[in-house]
Amino acid sequence: MSPRSALLLVTSWLVIPGQALAADSTELTPEKVAEIRRDEAQALSEVDAEYGNRKSSEMSTAERREAIDKQKAASASVLEKHGVSGKDFARYEARMSPADNARAKAEEQRLAEAAKAAKRPAPAAAPEEVHVQQGFSDQDPVELEAMEGAEPSIDVGVPKDAELPQ
Repeated sequence: MSPRSALLLVTSWLVIPGQALAADSTELTPEKVAEIRRDEAQALSEVDAEYGNRKSSEMSTAERREAIDKQKAASASVLEKHGVSGKDFARYEARMSPADNARAKAEEQRLAEAAKAAKRPAPAAAPEEVHVQQGFSDQDPVELEAMEGAEPSIDVGVPKDAELPQ
């Protein structure tokens, strides 16, 4: 093996993993961070509700340990659902700029408003007033075979007596 090919091989070992790490770190965005934070908060609140929303000082040691384990599992399942490792997520959060933090906060507020809007029932459509016209116009109504005291009837179609062209 020539020194040039050995140098090329060593450089490829150093460059390719660095490119792979750079590609992984770019998949997280402030919007995705906001979604992950929201899902994680929801999962943790479900675990807290399971234990009666009690403080940790009000729980026994066994209950506290069990609650912590369930909280860890809930956080891990949220990160797994979004396809992000805990290490990458923590690293990205630590390196977020103030502008990215502002974007993430704005996205969290937008998601909260969207969830509130989804929970509100849709306004019921008001029944529209239906105008029924008798005859050709309101000024010149047409009644066919009207009898006194009988309700008006509307016949749609060709009368039975009429001859159909062939």
